[in-house]
Amino acid sequence: MRYANIIANQFARDGANEATQQWAVYIASRETGCLHKTVTVNEQTRDDSHCAFQLNVLSGTFAPTGELGRHGWTPAKVRKSMRDCADAASDLWVSCGRGPWSPPYSCRPPTIGA
Repeated sequence: MRYANIIANQFARDGANEATQQWAVYIASRETGCLHKTVTVNEQTRDDSHCAFQLNVLSGTFAPTGELGRHGWTPAKVRKSMRDCADAASDLWVSCGRGPWSPPYSCRPPTIGA
C-alpha cells in the first residue's frame, strides 16, 4: 500500500487524474511487483530496463535528448527509491502518456486530463 501511495502521489503531482494514478500503480505491479531496484536484461535485444516501471535504455529515453535524460534521470537514479522511480515514470508519462507501457508502445502525448 505504501508504494501505491508513492506512485499515485508522483503522478498526481504531474497532473494525472485518479484513473491514471490507478493505472500507474497497475503498471508498476504488472512489470515488477513494485520493485524499484529491478533491472531486467533482454538477451535478444540487449536492452536493459530499470525500476518498477521497466524504463528501457534501448529506447533512448535516458539519452541526453531523451524524455528522461532531459530531466536528468539515469538508470541508476531511477533505482534509488520508489519515489525516484515513480517520479521518473511520471515525467515520462507527461511526455509520452501511456504509450511506453501500453500498445502500440510508443511515445505519444497523454490525453488532456488523463
